[in-house]
Amino acid sequence: MTRRRSGPLDMSVLMGATLAQGKLGTGVQRARALLLWPQAVGPEISRLTRPRSVQGGTLFVEVRDSAAAHHLTMQRHHFLERLNRLLGEGQHLTELRFSVGHIQPPPDAPRAAPLPAPDRARARKLVKEVADPDLKQVALKAAEAVTRARRWREEQGWRPCPVCGEPSPPRPEQPPSAAPSPCRDCALTLDDPLVRRAARLLLRDPEGLAGLRERLGDSGATGARYLALRQLEEQLDLLALECARSGGEEGYVMFLKAQAETYLCLHLGKSRSELRRTDRRALPEKARQVLGAGRDI
Repeated sequence: MTRRRSGPLDMSVLMGATLAQGKLGTGVQRARALLLWPQAVGPEISRLTRPRSVQGGTLFVEVRDSAAAHHLTMQRHHFLERLNRLLGEGQHLTELRFSVGHIQPPPDAPRAAPLPAPDRARARKLVKEVADPDLKQVALKAAEAVTRARRWREEQGWRPCPVCGEPSPPRPEQPPSAAPSPCRDCALTLDDPLVRRAARLLLRDPEGLAGLRERLGDSGATGARYLALRQLEEQLDLLALECARSGGEEGYVMFLKAQAETYLCLHLGKSRSELRRTDRRALPEKARQVLGAGRDI
């Protein structure tokens, strides 16, 4: 009667015992030599060869032609040393034999799609603030390269980030019909507590956006504006619904107008005094319909 050991056994011990009982250990060791061959010789030689079998301590390898077989035979001691080092103590090869066989040629690498023509109008707009003529030519070439890369991304299915406007790859979990999500950098910006606090301030004072750019930079201020506009859109939809249900109750209508002013200031970059009746076209649809018959904002 065997004595039972206490405590868990190492997984390698259990696997070794299982393989020994099934007489599979030898086959697994031989398979390891075949699998480790590409790692031992590197990608270039691996594409030209195919390890076939292990018999005793000899690994048989097929190559494309006799010239390659002769060259590799002269270098076999280097390959043996590397392969035995990878195999460890469980297996030791003593010889490599190369013979001519049928090796599939490596597939041609896919050609990258050529970059489209640059968007020269956009490039000129990007460098319009550069005054120095010599520097402007250099900046224009760089801007054209940027616009070519942007067009290429758009042709590959990238869609503009709703925050920064730059093309970003679609997320795998999103269906093609879904609205684009913020890119990775903008998503991190939107999670910043300072940006979220700034968004709440914009809901009360939309004309303070210029001051935010000085404190948080362009990306932080743009993120705060995006968060504020999303919240205002939800509020405007709810208020428009309440106005319709209440038959145009004055309290709801006045609050809707006030929130519409805030939205238009942020969306259009105008002060309250600059807003005009025609600016209502930029409002979300439900709010625009409710205020369509009203007086000037």
